[in-house]
Amino acid sequence: MTSSPASSDAGPLRQVLGCLGGGVRDRREVAVRTGLAPDVVDSAIETLTRLGLLTATPLGSGCPDQGCGSCGSGRADATAGCGAPGPGPGANRGPVALTLTSRHRSGRAGA
Repeated sequence: MTSSPASSDAGPLRQVLGCLGGGVRDRREVAVRTGLAPDVVDSAIETLTRLGLLTATPLGSGCPDQGCGSCGSGRADATAGCGAPGPGPGANRGPVALTLTSRHRSGRAGA
């Protein structure tokens, strides 16, 4: 039996890549589908971005009125998952689109 990239016998990086490649749209849904703890999903996304397998592109300048905890980019601890330093004038905050890079899709790099 072969496992899918998001199966539980794959490592966290492969599970997260599998979910994002399969169309999952936010961190919370990745956690639900993989069974990984939200902070593990956050760490995996940060690692994949650092490795160049994902890119994070700001979607706009607006943040939800309810704060980072209600944002799809928000981390498990309700801090900004978009790389923003936090609330304040001029802060670069808001939701980001996580995009698989062509490097991942071509199979030249793995996680």
